[in-house]
Amino acid sequence: MSKDASYFRYWGKAKPAEVNGPAYHLLPFHCLDVAAVAGTLLDMGVIRLDSLAVSLGLDYKTVRQLAIFFMVLHDLGKFSNAFQGLVRDLSPELVSANPSKHYDERHDTLGWLVWRDSLRHDVLESRLPLPGHELWAMWIKSAVGHHGMPPKEEANGGMLRLDAADYFMADDIAAARSFIAEVAVMFLPDALPTPDKAMREAFKRHSWQLAGLAVLADWLGSNQAHFHYYTDSSISLPEYWKNIAKPAAAEAVVGAGLAASPVRGYQSHTDLFSYLIEPTPLQRFASEVPLGEGAQLFLLEDVTGAGKTEAALILAHRMMTAGLADGIYFGLPSMATANQMYRRIGNVYRHFYSTDAEPSLILAHGARQLIDEFRLSVSQPADRNYQSDEPSATAQCTAWLADNRKKALLADVGVGTVDQALLAILPARHQSLRLLGLARKILVVDEVHAYDPYMNKLLRRLLLAHARHGGSAVLLSATLPSTMRTELVNAFQSGTCNEPESLPVDLRYPLITHVHDQVDATHCETRTQLRRAVSVQMMQDEAAVLAMIREQAAAGRCVCWIRNTVDDARAAYAALQDHIEPDKLMLFHSRYAMGDRLDIENKMLDAFGKTCNGIQRAGKVLIGTQVLEQSLDFDVDAMVSDLAPIDLLIQRAGRLQRHTRDADGNPVSSGSDQRPSPIFYVYGPVPTDSPAIDWYAAVFPKGRYVYPDAGRLWLTQKALLVANQIVTPGEPMHPAAVRELVEAVYGEGGKSEIPDSLAQATNKCYGEMLGEQSMADFNSLNIDKGYCRDSSRFWDEEARIPTRLGDETVTVFLAFQSADGLRPFIEADRFAWELSAVRLDAKKLNALSPEWTSRYETEITALRARHKLLVEPSIILPLEPTIEMGEWRAMGANAKGQLVEVRYNVALGLCIG
Repeated sequence: MSKDASYFRYWGKAKPAEVNGPAYHLLPFHCLDVAAVAGTLLDMGVIRLDSLAVSLGLDYKTVRQLAIFFMVLHDLGKFSNAFQGLVRDLSPELVSANPSKHYDERHDTLGWLVWRDSLRHDVLESRLPLPGHELWAMWIKSAVGHHGMPPKEEANGGMLRLDAADYFMADDIAAARSFIAEVAVMFLPDALPTPDKAMREAFKRHSWQLAGLAVLADWLGSNQAHFHYYTDSSISLPEYWKNIAKPAAAEAVVGAGLAASPVRGYQSHTDLFSYLIEPTPLQRFASEVPLGEGAQLFLLEDVTGAGKTEAALILAHRMMTAGLADGIYFGLPSMATANQMYRRIGNVYRHFYSTDAEPSLILAHGARQLIDEFRLSVSQPADRNYQSDEPSATAQCTAWLADNRKKALLADVGVGTVDQALLAILPARHQSLRLLGLARKILVVDEVHAYDPYMNKLLRRLLLAHARHGGSAVLLSATLPSTMRTELVNAFQSGTCNEPESLPVDLRYPLITHVHDQVDATHCETRTQLRRAVSVQMMQDEAAVLAMIREQAAAGRCVCWIRNTVDDARAAYAALQDHIEPDKLMLFHSRYAMGDRLDIENKMLDAFGKTCNGIQRAGKVLIGTQVLEQSLDFDVDAMVSDLAPIDLLIQRAGRLQRHTRDADGNPVSSGSDQRPSPIFYVYGPVPTDSPAIDWYAAVFPKGRYVYPDAGRLWLTQKALLVANQIVTPGEPMHPAAVRELVEAVYGEGGKSEIPDSLAQATNKCYGEMLGEQSMADFNSLNIDKGYCRDSSRFWDEEARIPTRLGDETVTVFLAFQSADGLRPFIEADRFAWELSAVRLDAKKLNALSPEWTSRYETEITALRARHKLLVEPSIILPLEPTIEMGEWRAMGANAKGQLVEVRYNVALGLCIG
């Protein structure tokens, strides 16, 4: 093409990082940069289109050429005069902006419009069969939608049809047509089959991954560290492609840490875990079970301490060896559990890959940059000139992967909250990148019983989408109702296009369910050390509970009381302060500044963790909330819990004498536990067959809002009274067996036993459950429709798409007055404001009081101007010291405008009112 080619009059990038470099990068060259990255990702095996080729009935080479061709067109919208007018006077050789063209729609949508209205027919008829066919329309949408959302068809809520003529001059369209004509010759195969309805339908499920590929390729292709700006139009497109774009793309992909890490073949469980000389029955099953063909699901139900994590990783490695995946994402219910799992996986993940590989491990949650191990794992490139649109925040991971949580699922191995994976099936911006990252990974989800109906429904949608993209999964649980087991299995089967089965109630436990071309359920034995009976003792007098804790601590035993609310936990802590030495009494809940919370979490694991000795544990008391019951590996000699649903009580009891110890509390590697027989104390209302309507609320006036289903709580108490113990794992039909206890509360027959006085609460909760599931249906994507606007009722930034339902929360940044002005409450060299943050119910604290606003408004305004992190709607809360040692106070207002006093100290956390 001559140097006078019209398409060289358009810029594609105009924000140079090089001070003395060119002011812009020509649009055709940027388009080739991005396409070259896409081709490199495909050629390196980072992304695979084999199943797309099979689905379309085309050879792989043809599909690869098509993918690269459409990727070249990802920025068609930038040929619009409206876009070109965003930056003026770059060069007299570029097009001049026409004031009649207003840039009020993004260039991704403009790319689709000009394809739809002007380009798809005449310029491609000789190269692309039926260029107006819906197959090609969906393909171009997946390419131009590279900014994280599908292009729009209409504006003003669908009332106004968008038209390319409103944004493009005739010369713009002619230039785009000329560009397409040349790249069609460069990239399109000589002969393509005529598309049909079957091909269109087959393409829909793959369009999500192609959209993710476009996002990833555009991010990398915009990295000026590798793709320098070129304004020299004397270079032809083929020359630029061969000599500049392709070599730079290879460097960019490798530099980002995305080059595929070769998987090391699975040999035995001891290759992964040298300490597993004697694997548990579950771990042995994971090592030996025959794998199926294609995508498959394992659901592992076993007792706490059975080694489910190791079993899941063994299965994952075996499936990776079989070519079913290249990596793993481990999703957990909370940041605390993710932090702990990240440290465990960091010790083993390299064993999944060849010895000369450099696999990446990333931590994925909102506060990961505060974890020392994660920050130290991030390798810093010599040239830090890469693009980033989120705060920097992964044993080894490149800075490029670590600078944005949206990239977390692209790492070889990821550990984080399940929320990061759930965003893949919500209409959140860049969700396609998350789906792309998950596609070649084994999705491991822990504590699947712990999610509410809304999250559970989203998880089922994720399993469907993951299976539809050929992905496999491993789900872990200690206590799973049979109805939930059926729902999860059916969701995965729907994704593999197999007819969901009506699973029979299977009361065997432990149980492994394997879903492939059929559903296999296998009973697994439990190792001898985990076969135990924990006596259950009901208590109705709070004073008696406190006395028992004091007696146990005085005898040198470590004790834990798990309470259902933060306020109740604080009350118990206060009641014990005069009786337990300060260094032996610990409180742990969710309302601490992040820095204090991380410190308490580490101290708690040091005092009650697996390796601590008898001296470290002796006489210590831990008071906490539900944050203690999920995946945290701690162990106490005695435990009491507020009455809660049966599955949660079983989880809590699993932390009672969790690890084998001698009589003095020192860990032992073999033999049986030498401590007194475990007793699990459950504090709650007086048992009765005729409960009053406030039977639970009278004892737990605040806890009733956490667990409002009083009927299920009554069933829980009744089942434990009948059983008098929790037998792990227990035989079928034994009333104290784990499975029987769960089914007694959640099974079909349980609801009919609930007294009339409590039935209304249960029915209300059932209605709310249906409402939450409907909300999940409403919020989540319709994967079957493909990557298009019609796949969701709305698209938005991820911050507004909830992965969890609940009361609206607000981030509060704690501050204090110093000689230099307001400073973060937690003083640290790095991330001081993040460490000073705490999330609260927005109804309880909605603003500063008028007095505090008047006193600090000027400084707060200045802080927000200096720190992007502190923007509204967050609250900056200046604290003032009180006369009480170590306590700080502030005045705020709740959502009703009522004044509230806020107090904070390191021991109790943040208190309102």
